[in-house]
Amino acid sequence: MGSRCPASPHQRRSFVSRLIVAVIPVFRAPSSLVDRVNALTTQVDAIVLVDDGTHSLSRLGLESSFVHVIELDENRGIGYALNSGVERARSLGATHVLTLDQDSAPPAGYVESALDVLADAETAGVRVAAVVPDLVGDQRVLRRDGFAFDPIQAGQLIPIDVFADIGLFRDELFIDAVDSEFSIRGEDHGFRFVVAEGQRIEHALGELVPLTAFGRHITIAGKPRHVLYHAPFRTYYMVRNSTILVREFGSRRRGWMLFRTRKMAEMVVGCVVLSPDRGAQWRATIAGLTDGWRGVTGRITEDRLVRIQSGRRKR
Repeated sequence: MGSRCPASPHQRRSFVSRLIVAVIPVFRAPSSLVDRVNALTTQVDAIVLVDDGTHSLSRLGLESSFVHVIELDENRGIGYALNSGVERARSLGATHVLTLDQDSAPPAGYVESALDVLADAETAGVRVAAVVPDLVGDQRVLRRDGFAFDPIQAGQLIPIDVFADIGLFRDELFIDAVDSEFSIRGEDHGFRFVVAEGQRIEHALGELVPLTAFGRHITIAGKPRHVLYHAPFRTYYMVRNSTILVREFGSRRRGWMLFRTRKMAEMVVGCVVLSPDRGAQWRATIAGLTDGWRGVTGRITEDRLVRIQSGRRKR
């Protein structure tokens, strides 16, 4: 099933000298991606899909003059995939990049609204790194001093020239905290992340699993409770990369890092204490702290992954 043709100029707002390109990293592309791509064609001028080493896009038949597919030879992580997509968008003449995840879905009119927010902020003298949605899933974006604090990359509308000032995403982090590190660098360069009030992006922030005790689902204040679950290997990356950020930015961005670290710690502790695979979560946390403090980056090694999952070295 191929994508639809983009809307003609008279079907949507005319953007003077603007060309919007959506960049979507893909890992084991779900069939639902077809509908998400088709829905985007009324809001952007082109879409770049970057398959991160899974070779799963060809079966969906999405590639066209409007949808550009990049197939990476191996799993290189979300930072590398995003950068590959941004470079392709630049070659297409993009003036703005909309970054999304494969499970993200902006509502109708999101890009137009974000462009309006961008124009108003720039008129007010704000250097805008990106316009971000007010809500991601059911979570409202955190704010500090009236701007978004540490927003995730899904739903960010980024002027292409921003990358010349800030640089691309830091690909050696592989996954997790890639957007956080980009936020820190953006603010270091005097940019701000502006919120598109009332705009909500569909996005899965993790798997909700029942909070249990002695085999029973815990109910508090009349409501069954859940814990936001991440697989142990994701916990490893979250902890490792957060530790790297603390090492690199903690001394001069103390308030920023304390705020972020507290939020991250709440999530990790919830997994370690309440998840059914507590042992693996604990080992992932210790491994992440150790490697982060040592400055280890890149993809997790196979031996490290086996030890996290089983507590034993790979034979």
